[in-house]
Amino acid sequence: MTKKKPDLSIVLPCFNESNNITITIKKIKKIIEKSHYFIEIIVIDGCSTDNTPEELKTIFKYLPKDHFKLILNKKRGGYGNDIMQALSQANGNVLAWTHADLQTDPQDVIEAYELYLKLSSCEETKLFIKGKRKNRRLIETCFSFGMQVVSLLALNIYLSDINAQPKLFSRSYYNKHLKRGYPMDFSLDLFSLYQAKTNGYSIKTVPVYFKKRIHGEAKGGGGGWKMRIKLIKRTFNYIFQLKKNLNLSPPQPPNPIIPTSQR
Repeated sequence: MTKKKPDLSIVLPCFNESNNITITIKKIKKIIEKSHYFIEIIVIDGCSTDNTPEELKTIFKYLPKDHFKLILNKKRGGYGNDIMQALSQANGNVLAWTHADLQTDPQDVIEAYELYLKLSSCEETKLFIKGKRKNRRLIETCFSFGMQVVSLLALNIYLSDINAQPKLFSRSYYNKHLKRGYPMDFSLDLFSLYQAKTNGYSIKTVPVYFKKRIHGEAKGGGGGWKMRIKLIKRTFNYIFQLKKNLNLSPPQPPNPIIPTSQR
């Protein structure tokens, strides 16, 4: 008997989330138990230096194997590398990734999936669904707007709220547009939107209410000033890298490991 494929595979990349990850997974487990969709959760640890791997090993002993998959990396590869590694092992017809730190509700991914199903039934097949963050601080909104302006000027395309989660798309989009040339760091969010926009996908949004972290500091743009500035510099550099490649053949995938300082 052929095993049924999941309706939806959700990737949760985590790095040094020992105080958050158990809470996150317990919340996701409750969502799955109430859902009538067959959902696969793939948690990938990006070589955490805290107790995250041990926390994950413990909680995964008690999780249903047909719904939960764990990947523990032994080498630091970067946010983008972790997500793409997990997606390569996903079995779902629709794929997604989101935060593992409860700054956004895991239920947001289900709402994104339901919007995807609704629009797909209207014969709109080339879809990319993403979050649109609400109730953010003014300074954070300004940073996001700055990225939008730079991407518009450099690439001549409008990309809204680039780093908002979740990101959700079809397996066809993943196979055709995401598997080659992707960046290994946080620029994966930009790359995924750029690929969707330039290949004629309709980008739709679901509202996401950004919350304060319960424990620890955000690893991306929601962290302290030093981390936020590093993310902005990397994003701007990647935008101009894409600009250079506009009239060239598609870029080749970069080396699989990036410097630790860029994680």
